[in-house]
Amino acid sequence: WSSGTTVVAGLLERLGLRGLPPYFVTSDPRTPNSFESMDFRRLIGELIDENTLRMRVDWSLAQQRLLDFRKRLEQQADDGAAPLFLKYPPSALLIPEICQVFATRLVYVLRPMQAIEATRERRNWQVQFGAAGAQVLYPAMFQALVDHEFPTHLVRYPELLRDPAAHVAQLARFCGLPEDADAVARAAALVRVRGAP
Repeated sequence: WSSGTTVVAGLLERLGLRGLPPYFVTSDPRTPNSFESMDFRRLIGELIDENTLRMRVDWSLAQQRLLDFRKRLEQQADDGAAPLFLKYPPSALLIPEICQVFATRLVYVLRPMQAIEATRERRNWQVQFGAAGAQVLYPAMFQALVDHEFPTHLVRYPELLRDPAAHVAQLARFCGLPEDADAVARAAALVRVRGAP
């Protein structure tokens, strides 16, 4: 939370990837649309406690629930639909399980702890939604990066703010999207409009 993932998810949507609406609406007027699928949040919430960032179930049950979720998505999907993006911070604790179930490309958004905490304080959110949460989620993310060969793209949020077009183009290439200067420009405009969360 508070790391810039909402802006990056918005970029993915503007680039042509599809989310899984409806999305969770936050209490922050600067970022009301979290781009967090309510269905995905519900699933992860059954597996991980958002307040403690601890597993609620064992790993085998978590993997089975993820498989069930994938089957539901496959039943609902249109042939030729754009790739799907899913975002919800506690899912970082399930990266290996998610990657075993889905053909996954991971986008990590990195932001300094001080900035994460400042955003949390501005939002007046609970402590786990700032640096305290990042101190649990970032190690899980980097453990997955070290232990596995999942395709992973790193977005340093301060750099994204400084040069949105370059970073959006890199993100589009990583996602396997066709080179489309207009789509990149439209997506990059989101960063200028929104600025830092």
